[in-house]
Amino acid sequence: MTNADGDLSRFREIAVVLGAGLEPDGSPTETTLVRADAAADLAVDRDMAVIASGSHGDTPVEPARSEAAFMAERLRTRGIASSRIFIEDESRDTVANAAYVAERYLAALTPRRLVVVTSPFHIDRSLKIFRMVLGPAWPIEGHVAPVTAQDEARVSTETTYLGHARALLDGLRPGDIGRIAARVRARPQFRRG
Repeated sequence: MTNADGDLSRFREIAVVLGAGLEPDGSPTETTLVRADAAADLAVDRDMAVIASGSHGDTPVEPARSEAAFMAERLRTRGIASSRIFIEDESRDTVANAAYVAERYLAALTPRRLVVVTSPFHIDRSLKIFRMVLGPAWPIEGHVAPVTAQDEARVSTETTYLGHARALLDGLRPGDIGRIAARVRARPQFRRG
């Protein structure tokens, strides 16, 4: 059992581990699992909540289990107590990861250290997007997972997807979580990034 919603105020730090998609058969990609392992390694000896974030990436049909559900299960098998694991399972891209995590879990909290866990190729864009969403009050840092064979094919799209996120959030003030989440939800169609 994990927390679909909940109060993270008792934790000194929060980690957000970002999903990296699902395979066509609905199983997690190698990169999704490696990111969960990196989050578990980070959190095992720290007073830290872990938010597993991700729906089903760019697969056209929503599978039975989300990226977040697979990562939460992996965190538990790696020794992270269910009471420390929280789920955000609506997001299908990085800007939605940031917006929906902020809306569901962070908006009512006093800012504290937030650690974004993702792949090396994805860390720069992820940190920039989380800062665009949360604003300067949140101390945000990154923690990288090991590289997988799946990562190389995704490197070339990072600049494009960061541009998509900037265009989507243009005119919104960082930290205006309600308006940011509403704009992300109002996109006319899913666009990876």
